[in-house]
Amino acid sequence: MKYPMMMAALLATGTALTAGAPVAVQAQDGCAVPKPQKKRGVGGLLSAARSGGLEGSVAGALRGDGDRGSGLEDSGRRTAAGDGAATGKCSQTPRGEDKGRPVGAVAVPETATERARREMAANDAKYPSRMPIPEDWKTAKTAYDAFGKVRCTSCEGGYAQAGWPDWPRDEYSGKYGGAETRLSRLPVGHVHRWSASGFSGTLTIDGEEQVNGFRCRKMTYRLEKGGQSVSRPGLMCWGKANEYAGSDSWVGVF
Repeated sequence: MKYPMMMAALLATGTALTAGAPVAVQAQDGCAVPKPQKKRGVGGLLSAARSGGLEGSVAGALRGDGDRGSGLEDSGRRTAAGDGAATGKCSQTPRGEDKGRPVGAVAVPETATERARREMAANDAKYPSRMPIPEDWKTAKTAYDAFGKVRCTSCEGGYAQAGWPDWPRDEYSGKYGGAETRLSRLPVGHVHRWSASGFSGTLTIDGEEQVNGFRCRKMTYRLEKGGQSVSRPGLMCWGKANEYAGSDSWVGVF
């Protein structure tokens, strides 16, 4: 009489194993992922029941002193969870599609304002006259201009700048871009001197180097009077002055 009851219990166990939650798993990138499980016969079910700790539950069901469902549920939870759940190493967070985006991050659509700023910055990068100027350069120029500011009754606005270089009249005078062309012809290390309203000024060609992808010439303006002196950097680069320029030329940047 026990044999038919045991067969019935094994068939019930097999139904729970094949139709329920427990499935075999394999590790992939540190996580447990489902893997299809082959169908088993009665012998296989009995072996699985023994290896999965279900034999006691089946036997208990036959004796009437065990909880048939508890053994299946516990085994199913252990099988479905896999080793990752036991060690805490399995993460269910989806991978980000973009390499630069954190895992699980949601891409935020670019606004029209952000897109316009990005396009403007990319356009400005084509012209040396629009490159960003360091704040300390701006501060130095403000101090230089304030130091060389002198009262002038015949000048526009009533003031003149002693810090502006004074050049003799030559083939570059009055021409568009003439000042930059003149400076480009001076050799590196050349010092141009002038004097105005009691000030002594110098402009030194310091050298040539790449700045923001442009070939540039760096200079230093220096102004002295009454034992005091102020200096500021200068810069001009080779490229198009703006989007309307037909060819490259030396462009005053700062």
